[in-house]
Amino acid sequence: MKWRLLSILPLTGCAAHSYTHYLLEPAPATPPELEESEGTQLRPFGFGSTTAMNVRWNDGNVITEVQIPLLASGQRIVIEHTPGAAGVEVIPSTRLVPPRPTLADETLDLAYRERGLQVNPDAPEVSISGARTRMQAALEEGNYQLALEWCELVLGRYPSHPETLRAKGSLLLLLGERQKAIEVYEQVEEIESDPIVRQKLEELLRQESR
Repeated sequence: MKWRLLSILPLTGCAAHSYTHYLLEPAPATPPELEESEGTQLRPFGFGSTTAMNVRWNDGNVITEVQIPLLASGQRIVIEHTPGAAGVEVIPSTRLVPPRPTLADETLDLAYRERGLQVNPDAPEVSISGARTRMQAALEEGNYQLALEWCELVLGRYPSHPETLRAKGSLLLLLGERQKAIEVYEQVEEIESDPIVRQKLEELLRQESR
């Protein structure tokens, strides 16, 4: 009995260490992102769920948007954004990249929301002031199409923005789209009336009725 007991003792001493302790020296450090949190992870979605998480990244030059499915098995998802990753297929970039919002845009965004106007949360965040500056520059260069694209970029996020809607109506007129300009002017007049726009709208409607 004594011999058997002594032969077992060395084996029980090894149980205090994991296999990692003996195979790798020093033991690898676990990144904080992968450390398990205390408690049981919540799994609110059933198997077969199609719920996805939208992730966006805008560095001022490139905007990236991906949809990541939320797995019912409760795995943790870690996203690392690195520019110029080789061998990764990408969606062709759009012509315009939404300028990143600044501190000034926080005030503009708040003023817009306080009026009860609609915000599209699915559209990328955009600097209203930055897009307006770029739109004005394109307008001065006579590039009305590009100026209109900057308008649409803002309206994608703020579809009821009065100043941008007025600018869109004027640009449509410059591009010869009279009927569309009338529709936009009528839309913005319902949101916020402006005497100059109202006068122009009445003039356009008279011309249409002839």
